[in-house]
Parts: sequence; C-alpha cells; structure tokens
Amino acid sequence: MNELSRADAEARERALDPQRSILLQAPAGSGKTSMLTQRFLRLLCTVDDPGEILAITFTRKAAAEMRARVTQALRGEIAADDPCAAQLHTLTAAALRHGTTRGWNLAHDPGALRIQTIDSFTYWLASQLPIAARAGGTLRVTETPQELYRRAARRTLLAAEADAVLGADTELLFERLDNHWNNVERLLADMLEQRAHWLRYVLETGPGQLCARVNASLADIIRDQLAAASAALPPALLRAAQQLPGVGPLGSDPTHLPAWKRLAHCTLTGGRWRVRLTEDLLGPAYAQAAAREALHSCIAHLSRVPGSAQLLQGVAALPAAALSEADEAAIGALSRVLEHAARELHVEFAQQGRVDYAYVTGAARAALTEAGLPTELALRTGLAFTHILVDEFQDTSLAQFQLLESLTAAWQEGDGRTLFLVGDPMQSIYRFRDAEVGLFISAREHGIGNVRLTPLRLTRNFRATPALVEWTNQVFAQVFPAADELRAGAIAFRASAAARVPGAGAPPAGASVQLRLFPGDRDAEARAVAARIGELRGRDRHASWCRWRSGRSCATWCSSPGHCTISATAAPGSPCCARPGVARAWRRSPRSRVRRIRSSCGKRSRTPGAWHAVRPVTWYASRACAQCWPGRSSDATALRRQTGSRRVGYSWVRRMPTRERSSGTHACSSARSPSGPPPWSGGDRRTSRPCFRTCTALRRPRAQIPSRS
Repeated sequence: MNELSRADAEARERALDPQRSILLQAPAGSGKTSMLTQRFLRLLCTVDDPGEILAITFTRKAAAEMRARVTQALRGEIAADDPCAAQLHTLTAAALRHGTTRGWNLAHDPGALRIQTIDSFTYWLASQLPIAARAGGTLRVTETPQELYRRAARRTLLAAEADAVLGADTELLFERLDNHWNNVERLLADMLEQRAHWLRYVLETGPGQLCARVNASLADIIRDQLAAASAALPPALLRAAQQLPGVGPLGSDPTHLPAWKRLAHCTLTGGRWRVRLTEDLLGPAYAQAAAREALHSCIAHLSRVPGSAQLLQGVAALPAAALSEADEAAIGALSRVLEHAARELHVEFAQQGRVDYAYVTGAARAALTEAGLPTELALRTGLAFTHILVDEFQDTSLAQFQLLESLTAAWQEGDGRTLFLVGDPMQSIYRFRDAEVGLFISAREHGIGNVRLTPLRLTRNFRATPALVEWTNQVFAQVFPAADELRAGAIAFRASAAARVPGAGAPPAGASVQLRLFPGDRDAEARAVAARIGELRGRDRHASWCRWRSGRSCATWCSSPGHCTISATAAPGSPCCARPGVARAWRRSPRSRVRRIRSSCGKRSRTPGAWHAVRPVTWYASRACAQCWPGRSSDATALRRQTGSRRVGYSWVRRMPTRERSSGTHACSSARSPSGPPPWSGGDRRTSRPCFRTCTALRRPRAQIPSRS
C-alpha cells in the first residue's frame, strides 16, 4: 500500500467520527456517496430521533440517490461487489439495533429521513416565518424568471424619466453604453439575476464605501501579482531592468505598477520579445546606442527565464491601482440604479405571484437573522438539528454559506453537534447558480461561524483504470494552478491513486487516452483522423462507434479548435469500402472540416452504387424516419433541435429537401441483430450506419427514391 492509499484509509476511518466536524475533499470516483451513506448510518446510532440529522444536496437526483442508498442499506440490499460492503453491513446492523430500541422503522418509513435539496430546505425555512422572511404569503418558485428581470429593468428605466436623481444616474449609464436602451435594459436584467453577489453590499454600504472596497481589492491583486513577478526574476536582472531609461523601481508595491508596464512595453511586442529597437518605437529615451544596447542585453537575459514573457504580459494587463474619478462616479450611479431595480423586482414578484431561487434563499436568511444576530427561529432550528451533512459543498453560494452560519450560530465547541461537508473543489461547475469555490478554501482554513472543521481528503479512485488515473495525474497537474488561492478561486490539483487492480477488467489492447493538438493546421488534423480511423477499422471491421446505441466502443478525437466523432462506416463494394465515416465537427467550420477529412479518405465517387464514405452526422439524422429513430421525430425542425444543427433541413451531398427523404411512403429494414454486423451491411451498395437503421428507400438508386407525391 503506497502513501496515498494509507492516507486514504486513515481519512475514511476518521470521517466516521460522530464527535468531529469534518470537511471532506472527495474527488471523482472516490466513493463520496458511499461515505455520506456511512456517515449517515453512523450518526443514526447517536440520536434519539432521525429528524435530528439533516442531509442537504444540490440536485434532486443527488438527493434521491442518497436516500436510496441509505434505504437500501437499512433493508440489507448492499451489493456484494461494493468495496465498502463490510463497513456498510456493520454500520447498518448498529443503526437497526439502535432504532429498534426507540421504535423506528426506517426501512419501511424512509420519509422520516431528512434528506433534501438546499432549495427545498430554504423554501421550508422561509415558509416557517413568512413575516420575518418578508415572503408575504405562499412562495411559488419559477424556473424561468428572466422575463421578470427584464420587466423590473424596464420599470426602472421608465421610473428614471420622472425622478431627477435616478434620471441623472441612468443618463450616466447611457453615456457609457452609447445610449443603447436595449443594451442597458439587458445588462440591468443580468445584474438582477446575479443580485446575490452584490445586493447586500449596495444596501448596507454607500457608494463611497463601495469604491473604497474596490480600491482595496485592486491594491491587493496588484500587490500579489507584482510580488510573484519580482520573485520569478533573478535579483541581478531586476537591478539591470530598473536602470533602463524610463523604467524605475520594480518592487511589489502597487505604486510600482507603471514601472512594470513600461518594462513590458520596452521588451515585448505582440506577446513576443522585441527585436527591433529604434527611437521611433521606444521614444526619445532610446535615441542613444548605449540605451538600446542595455535594453537588448536585458531582453536576452529575460528570454532565458522560463515563463517571463507570460509574466510580463500578465503585469501589462493589470488595471490601475485605484479607480479614476469617472469610474467612482459611475459606480455610485450604478449602485443607486441597482438598488431601485431590486425594489422594482420585488414589486414584480408580488404582482406576478412568482419568485426565483435567490429570493427564497434571501427570505430564509432574513428569517434566520435580524440586525446581524440569530432570530428565535434560527436558534430553534439550529438546535433542533444535531448533525448537518452537506453534499457538493464546492458548489455552495455565498447566500447558502451564510445560511449555514446562521443555522450554527448557537452551536458551541464540544456540544455534540457536527457539520459534515463533502465535495471536490476541482469539480466546481455551478457558477451559473452563484457557486463560489473559494468558500471551500475559506471553510477549510477558517471554519463556518463557530464551527471549526477538520480537513480530510480521499485519494483512492474506484472508478477508473490505473492507466487513466496515471494519465490524469500527469496531465492535470500541469493544467491546474500550483497552489490554492482564495481571492481568485484557484484550486490546485490533487493526485489520486487507482484502487482497481492492474489487469482486472482491463480495456482492449491499445485503448488509452491520447491528446493530440494541431494548432493552425486543419489538413494535418484531417489526415491524422483518417489514419486513426483506418487503424481502428482494421481491428474490427463491423465495430459500432456510438456507445449510446450499440454499447460498444466510442472513439472520439479531440483537437484544436473542435472535435470529430466516428459515426458511420462505408459499405463493402464502394470505392471507400475501407474508410469509415466521420461525424461533423461540432465547432467552427464543420462543412470545411468534413471536406478535408473526406478528401483524406480517398477519391469521392458520385455513382449510384457508391456513396461518400464521410458525411455529416446530420445527413444521417435527416434520412431516418421516426420508426428508424425510436422516440424521435423525423420532422426537420425537431431534428434540428435534437441535434443542434442548422443543416438538418437539407443534405450537403444530395441537396434534397428532408420531406422528400423522410416521407411516410418508405418502409424500414428489418431490425438490427443483437450481435454481428448490421443486417443491411452485407453486399449493400449504400453506407452501413451503426447509429441509425437506414430506411430501405434510401438504399435504392437515386431514381427510385420516392417523391412527395
């Protein structure tokens, strides 16, 4: 057992301590849901009522999965191949014995378990005290609040016509946005959608304090960047650079930023080291040959420092260390306009009888806090829960983080109440729901309210093969930042150890992860794709390349700037019989890319008995009727929506309307056999397609394809 595996085993054991509040970092494939289930079962042995344990997740699917896992364990339905089966059996037996003495029957009454989403929990809190929450009655949450944001933004702009102060503020915003009404309205609506980030600052502080906070943040960011730049360059090189004409001191103080920018201007042009050193390009300070020679020597030394060009580029892109007077005036005007827009949004909520999730979360916080202190509801609710478990903590928003602070405001160290937070900051993806991955770092370093957390980390990966885990460790260690950074929300990569035994259930020979880039050379990309497809086709002539239809392998090529996926194969007897088809690239220039790949596969033929070996995947979709494509409509509009393509209506090859090809006059071929090649592949002159069953009319010569009549 290596060091990572030993640390993982120790972390899993400590994570079950019912007296300890824990922040558990569980990467993909580490058995996070299993650990939550084990922790839940362990805590059931310590409470008098199962309702004292609250488990919160972020999606309905995750909540249903966790409830199912706990219920299945209580019923003894534990999979034999579960790596934690022995531990689950032990914990389940203890929980059942404890429940029997208290008259529980959780195996047949899972409704007694408090496992729910964060949105449903905040809704419940806001409904408990509607007056304190300022909810004003029953809350009806809408999944599409964008129209409400737009109406509130328009009401704000219309109100500015009758309000002199608000009118002056909006006039300033219009000047900065080219007097574009629709643009201002759209931006205000977008800000209302993100109001959880800024509303409390606008309501609690004045414009002057907002500008002071922005200036302080700018100074901190610039100081950190300049400190990193100073540390990366040798001291002798820094001293030489400071002596260049017009540069000056190069330190970490924000006042030194202009000097760093002058150095970047003198040494770089277009992101590359400057070659031409002339007075016209650099100014009168470099009219003397000695000055130009000193700059040439400095550039030569800088070019030998790895990453120095990118470092100077980053410094040159930094903003000024303080806001200008015009920017401060704009921030003041914007804060007043946003405050009015937020009020208009609440009026819109009241009139329409609908609210959004941000409103519900804010209402829940208002019910729990008053003047910065916990309310009676907060104390009663927080003390009612002995243990709180939070899943996917890396996707917590600031409002939800503050909600946890309010719930635990009455908790004291050593009173038997615990927090168990689990997640993986490397997988934070819910920024569109105001997720702040930096809160994970903050909780790890400072805790939540009065609760201090013990950080633990799982390292074993039960899902992936050893080869894939090793590849991931090597590649993503170079992609992720070198260290965590709270302000920027930067997360460093943590390596994992494969739990699967090498060779057990190994993939076929040659299966691996390959990352090949073709910057600026699409023809080379097309040739590489065609060569790789020919190699794969040589191994298995009748292979199906779409996993979701055939259950076999799925071959995908990732490249810059797009990707291609194998979609079909050529039928025997065609000029391209050994060439498989390639789906369209789902990024830019799909048509030109298909042409390049098709040309790489060989000479094209237009004879009735041979079809092109390479076509866009939408060509096949448009030729499949509803019977060939179960559950999908053959209508061109529906196909366009389902495939995300703008080319479904017409074929790039035949140029025939979809209605002619998808008319109801043709019949489908026989069903595909469960094993072996498709029934239409042998001797067929048309293209064999593993993704969709080709209609028989489409396999006839062109003259026999039925018309609309």
